[in-house]
Amino acid sequence: MKFKILLLFIMFGVYSQAQNTDYDKDIKHFIEINGTMGQYNQAVDQLMLLFQEQYKDAAVKEEVWNEVEMKAISSLDGLSNDLVVVYKKFFTHQEIKELNKLFENEVAQKYINNVSLLTEASQDPSIVWSRNLYNQVTDLLFEKGYTK
Repeated sequence: MKFKILLLFIMFGVYSQAQNTDYDKDIKHFIEINGTMGQYNQAVDQLMLLFQEQYKDAAVKEEVWNEVEMKAISSLDGLSNDLVVVYKKFFTHQEIKELNKLFENEVAQKYINNVSLLTEASQDPSIVWSRNLYNQVTDLLFEKGYTK
């Protein structure tokens, strides 16, 4: 009887692990297609440029830079695993599957691929808007008799 219970627990554990693996894979897919890992890849690229600038007088060999870059890139796997834990706190497996379907859409991908360009292009209108709003509010307060 004890053997049957133990066998049942082992089978349940294997089944849970397999489901967990699918869940993990789906989250990793999601953080790829939603641009999260792309941002971290860009951060690695920027960090490499920063290190190369800081160590430009040290005559670091190309193969050492390659090793450093490989270390930085491989660290993204650990980050990806950590992000899986975070996403599991907020989304069920079914929700992740639905998000994957949503983000795999061509229009969603176009948005993700252009979000940094959109952000950059939106800076000037945003600055003009905030300056105009500030001036309008200070003019209104002045008209009402308030001064700084």
